[in-house]
Amino acid sequence: MAKLPKTKVNEEAKNIEKEGGAAVTDLEKKIFDLPSFKKDGAREGLQHKNPYVVLKYFQKDWECFSAWTKDELGQFSNFLATLGGHTWDSVYKSGGKGGNKAGLGYTQYKVEEMKAGGSHVKRVLEKLSPEINLIELRVSQKMRVHGFQSQSAFFMILLDREHKVFPK
Repeated sequence: MAKLPKTKVNEEAKNIEKEGGAAVTDLEKKIFDLPSFKKDGAREGLQHKNPYVVLKYFQKDWECFSAWTKDELGQFSNFLATLGGHTWDSVYKSGGKGGNKAGLGYTQYKVEEMKAGGSHVKRVLEKLSPEINLIELRVSQKMRVHGFQSQSAFFMILLDREHKVFPK
């Protein structure tokens, strides 16, 4: 059995920071826009980070991009640009108070409240945790996406082209 050189191990250990039990390099922090610790030891807040979309848990058997028109795909591209131009704080504020939603229309909900698509979301939550806060974001006046936030990322689970998950 080969041994790792102790100096190499110690050198790598100096270059990583333990965060949530997982080793994270400075490059990974930058790529994933993870919050870090400030010089005074306080943790940087997520609210000032820019969101980005991750498709790791995307459920294509609910609805797939292949069903979308060219115009709808263009609207989704605009959504990605808009979302990335916001901070999580401004995304949260787009939910408004008293139903006064604007822009991205951030809406938090529970899987039990879903009118459609719940079994697809439950499949993802079974792998992760039933305690995850689900959110809906507005792509257009009619189209929505559903998923959850972790760190700076929005993990998109469902496309909702015809607003079927929460019809009006």
